[in-house]
Parts: sequence; C-alpha cells; structure tokens
Amino acid sequence: MPISSGIAPQLILEPIPHILVPTKKCVVHGWYFPYHSGRRECSSERILVNPYNGCTINCPMCYARAYGGYFEEWNKTGIVTVFKEIDKKLNWELRRLYYASCGYFSPVTDPFQSPLEETYHLSERCMGVFLDLDLPVEFVTKNGAKVPDRLLRRMSEHPYNHCFCQFTLLSLDEDIRNAFSPGGSTVEEQLRAIQKSKDHGLYVVVRIDPILPGINDALRDLSDLLDAVKERGADHVIASVCDINASYIDRLLSVVKSIDSKIPKLWHSIYRERIGLSYQASEVYRSKVFGALRELSAKKGLTFALCMEFRKVGRNYIGMNSEFMTSKVCEGKTVPVYFRTNLGENFRPIPRCDGDCLSCARGVQEPVCGKPYLMEADSMTYSKYLRLKPDKSLLKIREK
Repeated sequence: MPISSGIAPQLILEPIPHILVPTKKCVVHGWYFPYHSGRRECSSERILVNPYNGCTINCPMCYARAYGGYFEEWNKTGIVTVFKEIDKKLNWELRRLYYASCGYFSPVTDPFQSPLEETYHLSERCMGVFLDLDLPVEFVTKNGAKVPDRLLRRMSEHPYNHCFCQFTLLSLDEDIRNAFSPGGSTVEEQLRAIQKSKDHGLYVVVRIDPILPGINDALRDLSDLLDAVKERGADHVIASVCDINASYIDRLLSVVKSIDSKIPKLWHSIYRERIGLSYQASEVYRSKVFGALRELSAKKGLTFALCMEFRKVGRNYIGMNSEFMTSKVCEGKTVPVYFRTNLGENFRPIPRCDGDCLSCARGVQEPVCGKPYLMEADSMTYSKYLRLKPDKSLLKIREK
C-alpha cells in the first residue's frame, strides 16, 4: 500500500474494508488544467474536495481507476481511503482566505458513497464548512437516495442562492444502471432525488456521463430519459462519451459483454484514437451523439453542455463546448467567485462577477475581479488563493 511514511495504515473491516489516514496535503485546490494548457473546458472556478480516495459505487469505467497512490490500491483491492478530519483542515484553510470559490463535491469519487459517508459524514461536514462561511456548494452523485434532507435544506437556505445539485443517470434501464454503477441508487431513486432537490428550490443538473456506445446512446432511449428528468424538475444536462484506459479495459469489456456480446466489436470500430494510455471515441461518433442531445434538450426546454470533450487538431486540443453548449457555463448555473474584506466576516459574491473565468481568460468578457490567477483561469492551488487580497476598491463595498 503506497504510504509515504513507510508505515501502512491499519485496515478497518467495518462497515466495509477501508483505511483511515490523516489529512496532510492542502485540501483547497482548483481544476488540474489551466486555460493556457489547452485542456480546460471547465467554465467556472471550483474548490475541489475529495474526502475519499476510491469509491463504493464501483463503476467499471471510472477514470480514477487509472490514477496512482490510494486510487491504484482501490482499483486492485476495492479498499477505499478515508481522510480523517478533512473537514477540520478545510475549515482552517478557508478561514485564512479572502477569496474562495464554490465547493465541488466531488470531482473524482462519489461524496455520498455508502456506507462510508453514513459512517464518517465527511462530505456533509465539509459542505457545512463552506455553508457556515456563506460559500456555496454543489455535489455530483450517483447515490441520490443517500443525500440527507438536512443538507438539501441548508443548501436551499444559502443567502445568495448559488448552491446546486448534479445527479448522474445513464439510462432508464435498471439493468444498465446496475451494471455500470452497481453501488449507486436505482433509477427511480435518482429520479426521486432530482424531484426532492427541485422541491427544495435548488437548481438541478442531470449528467448522462458517460455515454457508452451501443448501450445508452439510442436516440429513443435518450429522449425518454430527458423526458423523465425534465418531468422531475431538471434544468440542465451534461454529457460526455466514455474514454477507455488501459488499466481497466478488460474489466470494463467484461461488463459490456454481459449487456451485449456484440458491443466489443462495435467499440473496436469507434475507439480508434489513443491519447496516452486512453482510447477516445472517434470525433464523428461523438459529434453525432452530442448534436442529437443538444437538439433533444432544446426541444424539452433543457440547456446542454459537455464535460471535458475535445477534438484534436494537430498537436492541439480544441474544446467542443463552443459548438454544442447552449448555456452560459458548462454546469448551467452561473456562480460568482466570492470574497471578503476581512477575515472576521463571511464571504459574499464579487460584484458583477458571473464566475465564468474561462470566458474572461479567452477574452470573451471583461474580468471584474482584477485578480490575475482568476482572470487567466489558472490552475488554482491553496498557495495561489492565499495570495489573493482584497483591492482597495472592494474595501468600501457593503451588502445592500
């Protein structure tokens, strides 16, 4: 087990085998790719929080299976790493900042994975740290049945109405759901979670993420799925097509064969481009699916965007959202970056900021924050957040 100190942590057997490790690294950080890398399609700044490394949802196509460290251990053994008292370290870090972004739970693993979240409540506690400071939060989950009502209530009471929810739903077919997110909520439970979130007055995103060729890409099925989520209150749809990494291809194909033994042959014809250790579906296939989803979403009154989808032009990557996105930002809801003028007060939105740092970096809109790291859509680290101090012009701003 990859432990830097050389001392292996104790394996805890209940409620499932997992290890508990101290939270040593900085918790606060943003997107991995900055704008200047050419590999960023994430419109808005987020503070990404992962209380767990590894996930009991156990999706066979999860891209985190290709990661090293604790993720590698999880991919091999199923043992999840839990970061002890991550909420306390997060609280200490946020309380030293003058600028902060919406909390994102979680970019890599499900924040409501069961039974670990019910045991440790780390995702909910970390979200509470943000909300205590009037900072907004969002979550992405395949386990909507486990999202606590008390958390939805707190999110709905956010003073600036910037919290929102994202629920992944690959198909209305329960067999497909069970094969590709076996530890998650059922289709009906996800639909009920969408409805419950909307009943709390929250903005709701549905992620068809990923599209699996030959499995959940039929236009009739996608149309029925959009009808179902629209009826329950969804506002926005995000999609991507599955990439396949060499580290889990055999496991994934075995699940695919259980659905339809002919699909691996189809995939061999679609997955022709290799980038590093991953295979990506052809641009022709992806464009066809995304174009259809964009049109279907528009007909049903839903906005649409893609998640980290690129076309390769020579050695460069061009984001596909410029062609297919129908919303202002990729997540549908605009959420400003927040600030405060002294460390004794709570955060509030930067005036006139819509949080679309990517558009500022591209020169599409005029930045209002005056902060280079944000205006450039840089890859934000805790040390960069610490360097952001309030301008004199903001010191006189008071809430109306």
